[in-house]
Amino acid sequence: MTSHTLSPGDEWPEYYRGFRLHTNPDGDVWWQVYQGTDRLYLDPTPESLVEDLLKIKRLGGRVRVTESGDVLTQEEDGDSYKTTWVGTLDLQGELVPKDAETFAFDVSPSGLSMGDLWPSVYDGSKFSLGAGGERVWWQNPETGKRHPVETEISGDILAALRSYKPNGGSFRVTPSNEVITLVNAHPAPEQVRSQFGDLPRVVRNVIKLRKERGVEMLPVYIGEIEETPLEVSEPPSLTDSLSVDEREELESWAASLGTTSKTDSKDHTVYSDDPEDW
Repeated sequence: MTSHTLSPGDEWPEYYRGFRLHTNPDGDVWWQVYQGTDRLYLDPTPESLVEDLLKIKRLGGRVRVTESGDVLTQEEDGDSYKTTWVGTLDLQGELVPKDAETFAFDVSPSGLSMGDLWPSVYDGSKFSLGAGGERVWWQNPETGKRHPVETEISGDILAALRSYKPNGGSFRVTPSNEVITLVNAHPAPEQVRSQFGDLPRVVRNVIKLRKERGVEMLPVYIGEIEETPLEVSEPPSLTDSLSVDEREELESWAASLGTTSKTDSKDHTVYSDDPEDW
């Protein structure tokens, strides 16, 4: 974790990703419903963090909370943006609709088992799992390049993701280290029917909103990651030299072309199952 060497306002040396929150000069902190105006306010408000942010950006703005709890924002830097470290946040408490406190719900629910419907908003650092579940990466939204994840992920987590996403796809890691994903088929439909009615009213309506926009998927809890942040490496370059093993593997593969084995197109496909903004 890099944050222990940083002070608020320092440039963040890693990548900009995480749970999305918004702030304003009045000190409000909220999660905003996808491309809409509905706001779910974080209660209690992390006042010291807001103070640090307003010293950096006097009008407030968007921040991201990484899977390790680092709070980041972006500032204009000429014709581009630089990512700035604001502080750390243990993202707890409730998300509260304006003037409707009775419909508040936990931002970071507890007591869940693998396969349970996720009873909160679907957000966090976005990663992807390849078909077959062997490769995990983070895709840079600015360059489109895939950065391999170097941090070892628990075999139980990977096995669960493979069982729910056999064709690969995306998943999220929340600031509390929960792993969640979207599924279009659940192995226990009766469990889904039972749990859906127990979801907070706001969460049900957010799912309905996504469904109306063509994302007919349900958020599911997978488990917790023990080690964060998930470190990523630079993507391979076409100018990289091949190792001896890589060269031998490629030569063997080239020699095998024309045999009865075929490459499944799904091995190269990642389904667009989790747009950043609906």
